[in-house]
Parts: sequence; structure tokens; C-alpha cells
Amino acid sequence: MPNKFEKLAKEAAEMADEQFKAEFSKLTRLNDSEIEKIIDDTGISKEDLAQVLKEIKDATASNEAKAKAIQNINNGVSALISIARKLI
Repeated sequence: MPNKFEKLAKEAAEMADEQFKAEFSKLTRLNDSEIEKIIDDTGISKEDLAQVLKEIKDATASNEAKAKAIQNINNGVSALISIARKLI
């Protein structure tokens, strides 16, 4: 059974933008406008942003494995940097 992060990554493509932002914000400390800004600033798709979140939350992967996986996501590193800026 997929966890909530895997579920969001799988369902992101079918979700309306507002629904996606609401679901993403439930799983993070980011609000809807911050999520929209990350998407707009980095050009990452909501599907790829959900995939970045899934990789970050993957408890079984090492930090190195997470970094490699995020590098392979289109605009994943840019989105990760944008998320980090919101937290610092």
C-alpha cells in the first residue's frame, strides 16, 4: 500500500492545481501561495514537485540516493532549493 507521499506523486497529474496545492500543503509546512511560487519560479510541474517530496520523505533511501533521484527530476534541484529558502 503506497504511503501518502507516493499517493500524491501518483495522483498529481489528475488533480486540479488548487486540489494539488491543498494536498501538498497538508503534507508540508508550505501554504498554497508558497507552493504556487515554487512552481512558478522553478518551472517544475506539479507531478515532478510531488516526486521531489516523495524522494525527500523516502525513509529507506540514503541522502546520497535522494540527491541522485532529485537530480533526475526535471527542475527538481531548483524546486528543492526554493523549498529550502522558505524554511531558512
